[in-house]
Amino acid sequence: MMKKTLFILIVVIVFSGWMTQVDDDLSEEAVSLLERIDPDATSEAYFYLYGIFARDGENPAEVGKSLFAEYQTSVSDDSYHVDGYPKTKKLPLPEGAAFCQLQEAGCLEYLFSHAVNVERLLSEHRVLLSRSQAFLEFDEYKTLAKPSPEEPLPPYRYITAAERIKVLDAISAYNRGNARKAIDSLMLQFTTLRKAQALQDNITGKITFLMSLSDIIDVTSVILSREGLEADRIPGFTPSEKSFDTAIVREFKAHYDLFKGVDKHPEFFRTGGNVPGWYTRIFFKPNMTINAITSMHYRTERLAKLSPSAFASEIETLGFVPPSTSTLRNHIGNVLINVLSGSGYDKYVARFHDVDAKLALFNQRHHLTLEPGDMKNPYYGDEVPRENDGSYCFSGPLNDESALRCLRVNI
Repeated sequence: MMKKTLFILIVVIVFSGWMTQVDDDLSEEAVSLLERIDPDATSEAYFYLYGIFARDGENPAEVGKSLFAEYQTSVSDDSYHVDGYPKTKKLPLPEGAAFCQLQEAGCLEYLFSHAVNVERLLSEHRVLLSRSQAFLEFDEYKTLAKPSPEEPLPPYRYITAAERIKVLDAISAYNRGNARKAIDSLMLQFTTLRKAQALQDNITGKITFLMSLSDIIDVTSVILSREGLEADRIPGFTPSEKSFDTAIVREFKAHYDLFKGVDKHPEFFRTGGNVPGWYTRIFFKPNMTINAITSMHYRTERLAKLSPSAFASEIETLGFVPPSTSTLRNHIGNVLINVLSGSGYDKYVARFHDVDAKLALFNQRHHLTLEPGDMKNPYYGDEVPRENDGSYCFSGPLNDESALRCLRVNI
């Protein structure tokens, strides 16, 4: 009897030890997301943007290719030192009060004042303006850097600064008495930027262009309100323009590589540590963790395709439930999931639905010329927009810190 009990005890111990080391297989859903990554992709537009700050006379795409090659070498060789592009040779980045954020107090008022020397900006930054236009003429864009929280981002600020100068040029035309020219210029710029936004395959790029689009709508609205002019209807975002399909795949791949990279790592618990791999595997299972977060990424893709009303209904009814996994077999995996998931990607998706609400305000105010009491909020239907500091604002399911659901009508 004693031998039998001892045998059973040994079997239980061995089985329990084995179970602490066993990870799940990757789910079909996780594998499907990973298969959407194109490792052989190339993009001239990406190289051009990567090197857009190259000094006058140099080819931005060639500079971008050279800098990207340096980055790739540094990824494969930790000892490689990246020199980068000399700061003294870079095109100057337009800065100053004229490049304020529109939601900041006094920003829009300043842009419409005669204090901005637009002619000087156009002259000093003519090379950048030309390059921004050249970039926007590309009909493709692929981020070539390996998805990672530390991946180098292209210098989007050069594009946004150049596009702000174009907005200032339109305002200058309005201040000189040519409102129609200003409006036509802004609407052409809006059309061009919304195409560029749709091509972006990472969240930072998508949001960067979205903010510029929001600014253009506000500036146009102020001019229309001042002049009492009507506007053509601006179509809301199409599913492809709101899509997060490519961006969310990059986010997933970054998480996948992160979790796989720390599996059984000797420094898992602290820098300089030397913990055996079997010990870390007791507390962390990479595939279990990856499988758990897969649903969060598919959910983001789906939310982006919803109408604003359906999005609001789901957010307010179901909210965001952070993914989880076995606390017994994958305790640290659960901790990492909670740290990384936060509130998910809902806030990024919401910004596109919020700008759809801004477009609805624009069309109802300047195309249909409706009174506030007759307006409809894409999120909730009939709603009188709230007036706030020269803006009409619709309500929505999430906080709107950037005033994307608001339309400026006067300053």
